[in-house]
Amino acid sequence: MKFRTILDSDLEKVDALFQECLKDLLKRERFNDDGVLWTEEVDRLNQAAQKSIVDPVNRFFVAEKEKKLLGTIALQTPGKMLNSMVDVQPGELEVACVYVHPEHQRSGIGDFLFQQACRELKAIGKQKFYLDAGFTSSQQYWLSKLGEPSRLLENYWGPGKPHMV
Repeated sequence: MKFRTILDSDLEKVDALFQECLKDLLKRERFNDDGVLWTEEVDRLNQAAQKSIVDPVNRFFVAEKEKKLLGTIALQTPGKMLNSMVDVQPGELEVACVYVHPEHQRSGIGDFLFQQACRELKAIGKQKFYLDAGFTSSQQYWLSKLGEPSRLLENYWGPGKPHMV
């Protein structure tokens, strides 16, 4: 499997990956979405991918095998949402946009992406990072990798639906 920086030529494939991942995620999470959340999230992810092509601080990566895009991860300046939840330290980065195509989930790609992102952070001299998770399945994954969150925002997404940082 190859880990590399996103290219202009990847944007169409990345968009398709985000659409598939979000469709699957919202179905699994039993969101009653009228399409607004799906559209907003796909747009947000695509903007992050596009921004990384012209902004060296925001780095976006893909995992690919045999020219097939399997997943994404980004190291980016913490966004508005994260800044509204915690006191973000200047210069620190957020691990974000972690998505693995539904057909390839639970096959080690998420671990591979995260390990590579941690190597990238170390290479640029970063000792820590931010990560937030709102979807239940994402929270379960990150709890298993990183342990308890630094901040838990109870009922953020509704009764019994917290957001973790």
